[in-house]
Amino acid sequence: MKIWNRFGLLAAAVTAASGMSVSVALAEPETLLKFGHAASTSTPAHVALEKVDALIRENTDGRVGLELFPNSQLGGERELIESIQLGNIDMAFVSTAPLAAFDSDFYVFDMPFLFTDHAAVYSVLDGPIGQEMLDGLQRVGIMGVSYWENGFRQFENASRVVKTADDLKGLKMRTMENEVHIAAWREAGANPAPLAFGELFTALQQGTFDAMEGPINLFYSMKFNEVQKNISLTNHIYSPLVIMMNPDSASMLSDEDLAALKAAFAEIAPLQREMTQQADKDAIAAMPSVAVTELSPEDLATFSEKMGPVYDLVKQKVGGDLVDRIVATVK
Repeated sequence: MKIWNRFGLLAAAVTAASGMSVSVALAEPETLLKFGHAASTSTPAHVALEKVDALIRENTDGRVGLELFPNSQLGGERELIESIQLGNIDMAFVSTAPLAAFDSDFYVFDMPFLFTDHAAVYSVLDGPIGQEMLDGLQRVGIMGVSYWENGFRQFENASRVVKTADDLKGLKMRTMENEVHIAAWREAGANPAPLAFGELFTALQQGTFDAMEGPINLFYSMKFNEVQKNISLTNHIYSPLVIMMNPDSASMLSDEDLAALKAAFAEIAPLQREMTQQADKDAIAAMPSVAVTELSPEDLATFSEKMGPVYDLVKQKVGGDLVDRIVATVK
């Protein structure tokens, strides 16, 4: 059963005038949506999910709630996407990089150095293009609900300070399971290979990989600072989180309750984005043993000037029209 319908009871003892104990039962939501993700419970996205759960329960008069499964309990991001398609789980959030293997339009978010700041990002995600891409997920058996924030991605490694592309030579680097990411880092000079996120910490600990990339708040919350000692502020890719739902699960909700669910995710989205940006700042302050290196425009150019073949690859996969529309929007 995709949607878990159950009537769990929470007993609260109250003392009647006679001195007898009386049990007052508070029912859980009739419909609990099984929600999986790969991040830890300390990440802003998970904390925001708890707020969404409370808001959904409030706005549906307790009829609908979320049951959260963090830390890849239900699989890595690729497995979560497949589980949404198959109806084994009801909802999930994933990064756009693995999602692109299912819907090629999402490769546009893997174009390195496409976005220069958050305002440029939101002009796409919160506008017609972003909604069209969410709606397009219906083609692959997924209902797109909303965009949240994973953040700008940075380069991290265990052995050296990296300022230019030349500094990448010889580094074994983990990437997500995404052809464009692999191509970008190969062009930049690293030795990249994909690995599921849930296996990454152990692989870094054992020296299977020297380097990785990702948002700083995720780096800190997953304790990668224990095995990686250098961060280069490349801002090479902005990574959205996509909130998704199994269409059959959505159809089992009333129109009113589905609207309340979507509204809850939309209402919490600005807070989640703010929390994520603050978490990046807090993470840097909380990791004094990690060397954080800012890159000059000249340093960044040593990476971006090598990305021509990567942009061509994205246009082949997505089509030039979508790429051109996004580039025009962010200018």
